[in-house]
Amino acid sequence: MPPEILTRKSDSRIRAYLREPQIVFAPGEPGGSLTTHPAFADLFGRVGLTTASTFLQLPGEVVSGHPDRHVMRITIPGAPRAFYLKRQHIVGWREKVRNRLDGFGYVSRCEREAELLQQLDSERLHAPRWAAFGTYGRRAFLLVEEVPDAVELRRILSDNTLSLVARRTLAMNIGTAIAALHTAGFSTPDLSAKHVLVNRNTFAVTLLDWQSATRRQLVRDTVRADEVGALHASLAESLATPSERLRALAAYRGAVEQAAPRAAHPRQDSSSNIQLRTSVLRAAARHARRRSVRDQLPLPTQSPAQRLVWLAEEAVCAIPEIAAVWPRPAITPPFYGFGPLGASQVRFAGRDAVLVRGHTTAPFGRLGAWLRATPWRSPGVTIGRILFHLERYGVPTAKLFAFGQRLTSVTGAEWFALYQSLPGIPLRKWRHTASFAQRRATRDALVACVQKLHDASCVLRNPKAAFVISAGSVYVADPRAVRIVRRVTDSARRRDLRQVFRLLGME
Repeated sequence: MPPEILTRKSDSRIRAYLREPQIVFAPGEPGGSLTTHPAFADLFGRVGLTTASTFLQLPGEVVSGHPDRHVMRITIPGAPRAFYLKRQHIVGWREKVRNRLDGFGYVSRCEREAELLQQLDSERLHAPRWAAFGTYGRRAFLLVEEVPDAVELRRILSDNTLSLVARRTLAMNIGTAIAALHTAGFSTPDLSAKHVLVNRNTFAVTLLDWQSATRRQLVRDTVRADEVGALHASLAESLATPSERLRALAAYRGAVEQAAPRAAHPRQDSSSNIQLRTSVLRAAARHARRRSVRDQLPLPTQSPAQRLVWLAEEAVCAIPEIAAVWPRPAITPPFYGFGPLGASQVRFAGRDAVLVRGHTTAPFGRLGAWLRATPWRSPGVTIGRILFHLERYGVPTAKLFAFGQRLTSVTGAEWFALYQSLPGIPLRKWRHTASFAQRRATRDALVACVQKLHDASCVLRNPKAAFVISAGSVYVADPRAVRIVRRVTDSARRRDLRQVFRLLGME
C-alpha cells in the first residue's frame, strides 16, 4: 500500500503529474512543511532530515548567489551523488502573488519550481530530478539531485579537443531538447547558456532553473523565438560557429514540425526557415542588452570561480579558506558583540585585514524592503556584494574574506565585513609627494581602473577614499567608495574621470 499523503490544497494539482506518490509532512508540524521524493525518503530519514528546518540548516559551498537566495552544493552520507540546495532567505508577498496569478497558488519560487520539475518528469523532459522542497517561516528551499557526468554548455564548447561530429551532435541535441520543451507547452524566460548542462559522454542535454517557467496549451511563435534568441545571445561567438547555431535551429524546427500536425505548419519551405531565423536574431539583439546575459559572456580578465560558505545562515558568509579556520561558534567577537564599531585594522588567520562592523537601525529601509518584497541589505552585506562583484569583473581590489548580518530587533541589525588590507598610499596623499612625471605615468593606470569599474556597472561614490597607489599600480581599496548601478550613463563616466583627474591635480 502506498504511504498516506498529508497535503495542502495547493498540492492537489501536483499529484496529478506524479507517477508515484509523494510523502508530505503537514505544514502544522514543528520544523515547517516538507515534501520529499519517495526515492529519497529512506535516505533522508536515516540522516535526520525530517523537517524543512533541518534542510535549511545543511552546510555547503555556495555556487550561485542573489540578494534573496543562493544555491549550495551539498553532500549527504549514503547518497550516490551530490545535491544542489536552492535556499530562499525570505519569501516575499509579491512573488506569492505573481505565482498565484500564474496558476501555482500562493507559493514560493522553490515550491513553484518543484511543481514544474514534477510536471517535466511526468513528460520525461530534460530537467534534473527533484529530491525535496519545503518552507519554514518566511524561508523556503528546493533540493535537486546533481546531474551525473554533466558540465555546463559554455565549458564543453570551449574544449578544443571536441570533434566536429560531437559538436554537430550537441547542436542537434540542443535544438531537439528545446523543441520538445515548447511542444509540451513549457516556456521559460531563463533559457540561457549557463542553464544548459551537457553529458560528457552522450551529449544529452539537461535544462536548469525552472523557477519562472510556465506551462500553457500552446507556446506562441513569438515566445519560441524569444527564448531561442536568449540562448543565442548568452553564448559567445567564439564558442559556437554560425553553422553550428544554424544546425541547432534546423534541428529545433524539424522536431517541432515532426511533433505537430501537418496542418499546423502549412508552409514547409525555406521562407518559413528564414522567418524563424530572423525572429531569433532580433530577439538575440534585444537580449544582448540585458546585464544578466552580458554577464555570461567571457570576461577578458575574469577571475577563477568564486566560492562562498555560509556558516550561520546570513550571520556569517566566508570564502572557503577563511571558513575553515573561522571560530566556533561562528557568531563571536570581534565580529559580533563586543568590539569597536567602524573600520579597524586586524590580523586574522595570518592575514592583514580590514574589519568594518556596525549596528544599523533602519525602520524605513526595513519597511521599504517589505513593501518591495525584497530582503533588506545591511552595509556589511553591501560591502561583501561589491567586493565579490569587483573581483568577478577583474577590477583590482581588496579580496573579500567574510561578511554577515543578523537582525537584532524589528528595525535593527548588527553587521560586519572582513576584507584584505591593501598595502600602499591613498591617492589623495600620494599626489602631494609624487612628481608631475609620476602622476602622469599613473594617470593611464587610474583611467584604466575607472573604465573597468564602469564596465562592471559601478560608479564612484567617494573618489577621495576609493584608490590606493602601490608600486605604481592602482587598486580600489575601500568598497564603500563604490556603488553598483543598473546602467552607467555617459555623464557619470565623464564625472568620475573629472574627479580622478582633479585628485591627481591634472584637470
